[in-house]
Amino acid sequence: MDKNKIVDYSEKVLEVKNLKKYFKVGVGKNKLVVPAVDDVTFDVYKREVFGLVGESGSGKTTTGRTIIKLYNPTEGSVKLNGITISAGYADHIENIKNIKKQAKIDILSLKASELQKLQLKEKAEKDIEYIRHELTFLIPKEKEELAKANLPLDEYKTKLYELKNQMKLDIETIEYDYNIEVEKIHQATLNKAETEMNKELEILRVNYERKVEGLKDSAALSKEVINERLQELKSNYEADIERIKKEFSHQIIEASAEVMSKEDAKAKIQALTLDKKQKIQKVKEKYQEARNNVVAPDMNLVKSNIQSVKEKYKNLRKEIFDKIAAVKAQLKKDLASVVETQLSEEEKRIVKEKAKAINEKAKAAILVEKQHIEEAKRVNHSSETLKASRKMQMIFQDPISSLNPRMTVREIIGEGLVIQGNLTNEQINAKVEEVLNLVGLAPEYATRYPHEFSGGQRQRIGIARALIMEPNFIIADEPISALDVSIRAQVLNLLTNLKEQLGLTILFIAHDLSVVRFFCDRIAVMYNGRIVEMASSEELFANPMHAYTISLLSAIPQPDPDYEKGRQRIHYNPSMHDYRIDKPSLREIAPNHLVYANDKEFEEMKKRYVKSDSKK
Repeated sequence: MDKNKIVDYSEKVLEVKNLKKYFKVGVGKNKLVVPAVDDVTFDVYKREVFGLVGESGSGKTTTGRTIIKLYNPTEGSVKLNGITISAGYADHIENIKNIKKQAKIDILSLKASELQKLQLKEKAEKDIEYIRHELTFLIPKEKEELAKANLPLDEYKTKLYELKNQMKLDIETIEYDYNIEVEKIHQATLNKAETEMNKELEILRVNYERKVEGLKDSAALSKEVINERLQELKSNYEADIERIKKEFSHQIIEASAEVMSKEDAKAKIQALTLDKKQKIQKVKEKYQEARNNVVAPDMNLVKSNIQSVKEKYKNLRKEIFDKIAAVKAQLKKDLASVVETQLSEEEKRIVKEKAKAINEKAKAAILVEKQHIEEAKRVNHSSETLKASRKMQMIFQDPISSLNPRMTVREIIGEGLVIQGNLTNEQINAKVEEVLNLVGLAPEYATRYPHEFSGGQRQRIGIARALIMEPNFIIADEPISALDVSIRAQVLNLLTNLKEQLGLTILFIAHDLSVVRFFCDRIAVMYNGRIVEMASSEELFANPMHAYTISLLSAIPQPDPDYEKGRQRIHYNPSMHDYRIDKPSLREIAPNHLVYANDKEFEEMKKRYVKSDSKK
């Protein structure tokens, strides 16, 4: 077997470790930090196709763009072919803050009364955080109950909307049929031979006028020659008019016998118009009758139910805030009861020396963190990193907007080589021709512009642009999502052939599990910026463990009408997880099968996994 077809699990091409990408939005009190990618870790091996899947907004594309350095990572590191090409340092900045905070706490703890106050405050903060977390459970529950209370009204509005839409559709159909019949009558009043003759005369006129304009604008001919040729053109034009009229004269006479009179046409149109009005009136009457049969819900009852739900959750929120207020009140009371520690001069001297030692230790720790930050900044901007990054290229999702409409195919594909600046135009042209052949496009296409190609051809151009840099690792960001189904298969086959021919390693980003199942060796499922499950393609589909993965799999349609009629869509509700105390992490439930869960969930998953294994 060709070695380019076999995954080499002894050699890592890409190593992503604790990758984070946070976006800051808003200012002041409205400032928010959005964790688009939150602590993602995975490796991609030589000649492997690694799939990254999830719904829109799961963070998969942001992960790909951070890996290729379109975004700077907030934290974590990315290694390509053993070389660190990007690193974040937000955690180191946070560590510096924590070191300073801990030093302050350690100094305060040297005095017994201050230590006691500190412990009381920390306990109160934890209690308040735990209580506040209850609010996150209330929000989805309240929405669900409000939707249920409002359901009779929603169903009523939906029914009326459907009836009205159906009426509009029926009327549009009647109008459409009417217009077709009227057009047929209109055509019957025309002499077909005369219409054909007029078309011929119009073409003749347009060509004549273009030739006249061309002669008048000519700078190479004298005025006398131009006038002479214009006269000749005019004579020929008039002769052609007579010739065409003569050719059609007999046909016009014959066709006139079949022409419908205007009186007959008018009578038929009037009859059609009357029929149309009657049909539309029947449709409106039918709609009105159906509308009257729709029973409106008891609005007083609906409003009462909605108000009851709102009151219920208002009281529940008040209970939570009352608990928080009680914790704060107790804290205030406890702090007031703390007896202040009185120190002697000798004790004060000892405390001062210990505080100095704590500060020195903190400064040393901060220096180490600052060194890590400087190293990360150096990695992100060094020329060595830039050179190593060239072995990684990206195929973008949209084959239209990812190509510059003002550049030719040759300029688009060869742009990377031009930027490097170490090849001549002849060498670049030769390489462009080579990669065009490689992706199944003719070299002659190099002089054309993106708008002259189909979607599939544009995506091939995008693939060629990536391949010309001779990478060993490619990030394919949903390369088929914007294409027709038939074209998708062509692009996937092309990527498969290129992988086997060039020994490429591919990170394949997609939201369609049915595609990655047959194309990828391993799959990682992302939700809300995190990897929630990772396994080989066969293992993931045979034993999905995380609730989100199960939900995604249930959404895959099958080419079986009987199965589709009974297919149950499993909805994923993130509020099913309680991570307030029992924190989750990626855990190995089977060899190379990782799932994101806490202790309680993991134990339940292991039982399910054993059962599903025993059934086989």
